[in-house]
Amino acid sequence: MPNRHHIARKGWRTAGFTLIELMVTVAVIGVLAVVAVPAMTGLVNAYRLNGAAGELQTAVQLARSEAVRRNVQVTLCGSTDGLTCSGATAWNRWIVRGLDPANNTIDILRDETPAGGLQVSGPAAGIVFRSSGRIDAQAAVTTCMPVSNPGDNRRAVTVMISGVSSISKSNGGGACP
Repeated sequence: MPNRHHIARKGWRTAGFTLIELMVTVAVIGVLAVVAVPAMTGLVNAYRLNGAAGELQTAVQLARSEAVRRNVQVTLCGSTDGLTCSGATAWNRWIVRGLDPANNTIDILRDETPAGGLQVSGPAAGIVFRSSGRIDAQAAVTTCMPVSNPGDNRRAVTVMISGVSSISKSNGGGACP
């Protein structure tokens, strides 16, 4: 009679992982997670800042083009209600508003709110584009995220007197004004 242990071992296949292999794999995944999560957080924050700055620059370009197209003044400003300019330097949301020459009423051309955690500041009177597409004095709207990752946690949309805008990065040291 054959040995039962011998038969059982002969039919046994080696499949799967040993406990040591599994522990090493879990440890490697843990180390990668510790390294990758902060880098991913900085990347997400940078994308949010860039996105908000891009939206502000788009609003500037819209205000400028509508001022020229309508041949009236168009204003980009901070707002609390989405209808009127707030007159504050902290912009919880921003609007682009201009006169509709057809019926002499104020049109809201764009109403935007920044993503959570972002702080936006700009001129209290807003940026007023004349019908020529120009403004009276250079102005800037700044978006900031109060974090230290990424290091450059501010984006400024600068509008020149000619109406041309550009975006620049700066380091706020983890704080926002």
